[in-house]
Formats: sequence, C-alpha cells, structure tokens
Amino acid sequence: MTLLDRDPTAAAPVSADERNLVAAALSGDGLAFRRLVEPHMTMLHRIAARVSPMLADDAVQETLTLAFQRLGRYEPETSFRAYLAAIAARRAHTLARGERRRAKRQERGPSVGAPATPEAELHGAEAARRVREVILAMPKKRQQAALLRLDAGLDYREIASALDSTEGSARVLVHQALRQLRDELGDLLPR
Repeated sequence: MTLLDRDPTAAAPVSADERNLVAAALSGDGLAFRRLVEPHMTMLHRIAARVSPMLADDAVQETLTLAFQRLGRYEPETSFRAYLAAIAARRAHTLARGERRRAKRQERGPSVGAPATPEAELHGAEAARRVREVILAMPKKRQQAALLRLDAGLDYREIASALDSTEGSARVLVHQALRQLRDELGDLLPR
C-alpha cells in the first residue's frame, strides 16, 4: 500500500510510549505531558496562526491548558495529534471571534480622546460598583455564566462546556443573569 492509497482520515495508531505518557500525565506528571505534546507544537502553532496570526501564541497556550485539564476525556484509541488539533482549532476560532467582538465594541464606543467630565466619571464608577455588587450576589453558577458570556464573550456551547453543563442550562443561566441585572439596574439603562 502506498501513501496515496492510505485513508487520510484514518487515525494513526497510538504507540505504547504515547499510551504510557498519557497515563503518567493523568497521574500528574508534568514532564510526561510535556513529552507528549512537544512533537505536536509546530502543528498547533500552524493551526492557530492560520486562524489568527496575532493570537496564535495565546491559542496554543490555552490549547495546552485545556488539553491537560481534559486529558481524562481523551480516548486512547484515537489519535492524540487529532485530539490536540481539534482543541487548537476551537481555541483559535474562539479567540479570533472574541477579538472581532472586542474590535466592534471599540468602534462603537466613545472615542478615547474625548475626556470625561468628573460627573460622568463618578457616574461610571458608581454604575460599575453597582453592577459588580449585583453579579457578586448571584448564585455561583449564574454568576459564572454571566461572566463567561459578558466578559469572555463565550457562546452558549462554550459556557456549557466550561460549567460542565448543557447548552440549554447555559442559556437559562445567562437569561436569568441578564434579567436580574436589568431588574436591579434598570435605572442605569437609557430610556
């Protein structure tokens, strides 16, 4: 069989060494995890850079963190390379999406050059304090969902994954958080 005859979607066989490294990493051996991912670093950078060259290093760093945290979910009969590549692609897209959202918010926001009046700064500081108080008073899971949606810009699927919950539950938590913010801070909203 030639290289051209091989099924490109077939997973590469998992070596005994790779299996042993996964087991050692699962038991907390950081050096084993390093040896496991080092051969794939170039690929991870290439995937992340293709999505967003400016955010490639961040995407790779987050990929490694997630891969280590979720190593228990890795299925040894699948390719570890594919496992890492999937995480890298998702993280790079998530970071790029967040960057696009941030850039849009910045474009819509007030110009940086316009100095705020002392009264406006005082009002802004007071509003920020009240928002913080309302968020901190929320039940923990609702609070986390609100922060992941509002501050991190994650979508519901990502929030569900981060909270180890379902996408429907993430939607409900975010909805409840937004409703609570609107109910308790309605006087801050423009009429």
